[in-house]
Amino acid sequence: SPATLMMFRMLIASCAFAPFMTTVYRNIKIRKQDIGLLALMTLCEPCLYFLFESNALNLTTASQAGVVCSMLPLFITLGAIIVLREKVPLAAFGGFVIAIIGSVILSCDSTATEIAPKPLLGNALEFLAVMMTTVSIITTKYLMDKYPPFFLAGFQTISGAVFFTILNLVQGHDFHLAFNVTLFIIIYLGIVTVSDYALYNFAMCTLSASKASAFLYLQPVFAIFFGVVFLNEYLTTLQVFAVILIFTGLILSQKKTLVKVRRITRSLKETIKNDIRAKRIRNYNK
Repeated sequence: SPATLMMFRMLIASCAFAPFMTTVYRNIKIRKQDIGLLALMTLCEPCLYFLFESNALNLTTASQAGVVCSMLPLFITLGAIIVLREKVPLAAFGGFVIAIIGSVILSCDSTATEIAPKPLLGNALEFLAVMMTTVSIITTKYLMDKYPPFFLAGFQTISGAVFFTILNLVQGHDFHLAFNVTLFIIIYLGIVTVSDYALYNFAMCTLSASKASAFLYLQPVFAIFFGVVFLNEYLTTLQVFAVILIFTGLILSQKKTLVKVRRITRSLKETIKNDIRAKRIRNYNK
């Protein structure tokens, strides 16, 4: 069941964080005024986020869930503007609207199949998961001024392990460990959870929340690719159009960033050309 899967995933990840929480970060004292924010951060992700997403993947395809998840950077950007007072170009709002329209079309055109029995409900649950992780990331970014990023990642993971263990016990799910590919997948998911939280939290230390979220645009690309290659999933013609709409919105939202990337690329090319010319001149003089 989703609760059992998440329990093992979080327990494995907690084993990696536990040594640091009991040694390097054991003297960190949590302020009373931050308890509510830490609870909100943890409740939204990993607790509710993975609860919604794991159930969503039982109802829709990984490809569609990945595309819905592509709206995450847009919501993070919106939250960064409202809560963290970050400045974002006006084009980002246009991209925000276009991406939402694409997501609605994607979900409305979904039809039930053996691997996606209730795609509309599944996509709706994935949308709720996006909302949860948005709140969590904005809260995490705010708390980073007071606590180390790796400490926050460990706090999330260990709290998530406790939450899903209790949920699994309450729901009374039966399970048995089988030494086959499933076991390796669960171990893999646990390792990914550690690297996911740790690397993303460290990234937000040096970047704004809106800029760090731009890298999440790669999620739907990989979700669609691996869904098609390994899970034999497919998208209808209208859904492909919806995907194009979503990516158009994403590109518009990052127009200013793309311009900067082009400028940096041109600057690097000019630097390389100048270095080559300088070497040729030196060799000629010799």
